[in-house]
Amino acid sequence: MIRSRLASARPTRRSLTTATPCHSTPSHSRSFSVRLFPPGPPADPRGGRRASTSAANTDWLTWLKRATPIDSPPTRKALIFAGLGSYPHTPQSPTTASLAVWEKASEALLSPDATMGYFPDNMDEFGGLLQGGGGYGIRGWLRGWVEGRNLDELMARADVTASFILTSTIAILASEQERTGSPSLLPEGTQFLAGHGFIGTLTALVAAGRMDLQDGVRLARLYASLPPAPPGTGGSSSRFVTTALSARSYHSLSSPSMFVPFDDPLAETPDEPERRRRAMQLILDEVHGLQHEWEYEGNRDWAEASIINSSKVLMVTGTYMAVEQLIDRLQAMTIANPVMDVKLPCPFHTKLMSHAVPKFAEVLNRAYFSPAKEGGPIILDPITTRPLCGPPGAALLAQLTQQLRWHKTLTRLHSQPSPPIDQYLTVGRGAKGLGIMLRGELKKRPEGAPPVTVDAFGYKDAPHDPLHYRSRPTRPVIHAHM
Repeated sequence: MIRSRLASARPTRRSLTTATPCHSTPSHSRSFSVRLFPPGPPADPRGGRRASTSAANTDWLTWLKRATPIDSPPTRKALIFAGLGSYPHTPQSPTTASLAVWEKASEALLSPDATMGYFPDNMDEFGGLLQGGGGYGIRGWLRGWVEGRNLDELMARADVTASFILTSTIAILASEQERTGSPSLLPEGTQFLAGHGFIGTLTALVAAGRMDLQDGVRLARLYASLPPAPPGTGGSSSRFVTTALSARSYHSLSSPSMFVPFDDPLAETPDEPERRRRAMQLILDEVHGLQHEWEYEGNRDWAEASIINSSKVLMVTGTYMAVEQLIDRLQAMTIANPVMDVKLPCPFHTKLMSHAVPKFAEVLNRAYFSPAKEGGPIILDPITTRPLCGPPGAALLAQLTQQLRWHKTLTRLHSQPSPPIDQYLTVGRGAKGLGIMLRGELKKRPEGAPPVTVDAFGYKDAPHDPLHYRSRPTRPVIHAHM
């Protein structure tokens, strides 16, 4: 009885929603329903696949990486170009782009340019190759210039060899551009260009677009065709010699050090780099001392330290008797030894070429150089060891009489750029020796310095022949048919 009364007194759900409120306000009846689960997504009318719910897709870090990819910056590169003193090699693996470069250069050497003052004198034998005479009929004859010729034959026509060295470097860059599809002749990330001597610097100007290829090969031939002595003096290239010298105690090509008949000044500095600098300074002091004697005697003998390639190796250029006298004194003092003679057509990088400055300055003034492009690579001047500023013709003219400081150029190249260079590329086999010098300089970097590599560009060393010492075939003799 009691339970039934309580049940009748308990209001029902309907009475809670429809009960009269306490205040005298109009009543509103409201009904609603509660849905326990949300409705499912509508069917995709396209019938496509649903999104995957794997961990790789639901992880928000993975999604951010895929949505905003971060590309690593390109490797910062510096290209090293060979000069006239390098050994030219026969080109290999021709491409359409490289053959076009060889054809342009070949035709330019046989075409006059009155603006620059270039005329194809003494080029009759090569003109027959382009016009189909002599049984050859080969376009791009310059590409086969090295094949079958020894070094003496190549330097007998140093004007053609200089043009060949420049063209071969540009052909390598063109082949790589064709392979990668790059819009630029230079590899991506190239920030610095450094060339050894006049030909190397001229190659850098052509590669950077500062000068046309045709004008570049003509200028290279004019440079190598300069007279080694003033007209009327009877001087020939055989009167001058260029010899590589090495510090006796610090270079593998020199004989072991022997007894020094005086107190060794190097013993005061136990630091190895400082000892090498002192050894090089001793050599330069002896050169300067002999120069005073030659000036006093006035017998037209002269020699200079024309090229300093490293802290252990330098090139001495001058008259034959002066160079021999210098070598005898350095050997007697056990300071340096001769390594090898370098075939060059003129005593470049010495004051012996002062007679050629006025005429060659006119040629450079008539040559056209494009202004440097904004954001383009920086070309280093191996004479001042700093970026090439001002007219390029003035920098090239200094190559005749000023000392080539290649060692200091490499030192600035690997120590001062900010951000630093990540990769050095030696373009062509002719620049392989420059890469060896650069590796020696990079060993002096402080501990903990960022990694850097020196790689070959445009060629690969064969595993069975790492030094590429190959016997060259003899030049075939073509007999005229009677």
